[in-house]
Amino acid sequence: MRLKLTVHAQERIAERRINTDDIKRVIQSPDKKRPDLQGIKAQKSFGKKTLVVVYSKEEFRDRHDEFLVITAYYLK
Repeated sequence: MRLKLTVHAQERIAERRINTDDIKRVIQSPDKKRPDLQGIKAQKSFGKKTLVVVYSKEEFRDRHDEFLVITAYYLK
């Protein structure tokens, strides 16, 4: 699985100290997933934290293993 990160996502992931391996886990096996205005919103619990990832796979129709990550954040 390959991730492409928007500039916004790169900044937020660094700021929030989010591991890209965790982002991949959310996309591959989310606890919840639903459509969002920007693409797909998925979330997964990691212990006491829940990570939310907003991503799109529409940008890469020729390759199904690439995802555009729009943002990622932990729920409070």
